[in-house]
Amino acid sequence: MLIFTIKRIFCIVISFINILSMSLDATGSVHNFFRKQLNSFVESADVSIIANPLKTYQTVTGFGTSACWWSQDVGASENAEEVARLLYSDDGLALNIYRYNVGAGEKENPNSRIAGNRATESFYFYNKESGEYEYDFSRDAAAQKVLDLSMSYGNIDTIVLFANSPHYSMTVTGQATGGYEEYFSNLPPENYEAFADYMLTIAEHFIDEGYPVKYISPINEPQWSWGGDWVGQEGCHFETDEIVALMKVFALKIKESGLDVKLMAPESGEVSDVTLNWFDLLASDPDIAEVLGSLAYHSYWTDGNAHNKYYFGQSLAQKNYPCTVDMTEWCELPLGHDITDFGGAMREASVISQDLLLSGANSWSAWSGVNNYSVDKNGLKWSDGLLAMNDNASEINVCERYYALAHFSKFIPAGSVRIGASADVWDLDYQKGWDGEVYDAQLGFSASAYKTPNGEIVLVLVNEGKTRNFTINALSFKLNMDVYQSTADMKLKNTYSGLICPIISVPSNSITTVVLH
Repeated sequence: MLIFTIKRIFCIVISFINILSMSLDATGSVHNFFRKQLNSFVESADVSIIANPLKTYQTVTGFGTSACWWSQDVGASENAEEVARLLYSDDGLALNIYRYNVGAGEKENPNSRIAGNRATESFYFYNKESGEYEYDFSRDAAAQKVLDLSMSYGNIDTIVLFANSPHYSMTVTGQATGGYEEYFSNLPPENYEAFADYMLTIAEHFIDEGYPVKYISPINEPQWSWGGDWVGQEGCHFETDEIVALMKVFALKIKESGLDVKLMAPESGEVSDVTLNWFDLLASDPDIAEVLGSLAYHSYWTDGNAHNKYYFGQSLAQKNYPCTVDMTEWCELPLGHDITDFGGAMREASVISQDLLLSGANSWSAWSGVNNYSVDKNGLKWSDGLLAMNDNASEINVCERYYALAHFSKFIPAGSVRIGASADVWDLDYQKGWDGEVYDAQLGFSASAYKTPNGEIVLVLVNEGKTRNFTINALSFKLNMDVYQSTADMKLKNTYSGLICPIISVPSNSITTVVLH
């Protein structure tokens, strides 16, 4: 007992010494390398990590995925219960955010250009007998079944009702696939109120039924062109002034309704200065700000750009918006890994880590919980979902990227706070533009740390470099450590359980979660 106590005291003293000698600011450590033009590249050195609960950043509100568009097929299949378990149970990913797609009704649109499950069934439909558009909440039954099965596990505390397009009957073209031309809004201003009433009517129904609807999200990736002949899914382009005007109408309607629901906007399709401009305009409008619960962005096209993510996060921190900032969609584009390739998991883990660590996102959601797979000439299956299915969902495959999200979602519950995680060595690969400035940078490894509501300290290490040793120190009085690792050959394996202070061997191309308790 005496030996154990001395060892514990020694570990704590070493932690304090290391903390005094190292930076306590995780993003600051990265920033120092950017400022130094990233002139230090250490590919395989051992790393000492300090987790400091006294240095706090954003509160994590959780992890999730959208049910677009797979829930229509899965809910009608024999695999509905298994999919809900894999995504939302404690045995699965333990996700707590469910993004329910409010479809624009293309399934019953006689002029639709959309095929397959991307043609959605709407609660709002044309009743031929009455000659009027009416609501029928027994519709979209398969998707609602998946929601109910997922809710049954007790983890979902946030439902987002999101629309890729207004209902087709409200659009200029009579279709939900965008304008006649590219970069032309398909929703005329005279229908802004109708669109808001439509979304709020649906939200009120779900809330009355006891579902935890926290957000309605009427705009999705407004910067894309969404028009012309190329569009094969629901979408709607909006210019900046149209975004603000539409959100103003929604804000006034929400206040008038008295519903306990917030706006999520504008679900920007990428990280950019345009995104920040939209955030500024929405947060600065008094009516919109009053009901603005989340400023949302998607992480597409920035997979390898830690430099861009960092400066986006610094801008967000300086602006200190009075609501959460959430990363609500990402999948690998272009798709470079088949469903059995662990490279897909490494790519996703890196993106999650950068969004939480560098951009400071409060939540992270995958684009698609399940998606159809295609088979190439070599027999390999390709899908961008966490799970992959055949066309009628009679076959479900667990994709390698599923385990990347698991390393975060299973161990970092909603209400956790990101804390300082400083390293004495950083790997950073980078490129310079013609002007000598860094324009692309990728961390060779990332280390982020969190304090959970029950007091555990969780670290997630994403190692894209060579095998190395990590020494974990934490300014805490935790006695025990569990280590979970995933590589191409093992998935979420508990590789160590015991007293803290060991050196952890972290394999090349691996994801490691360390839990101190």
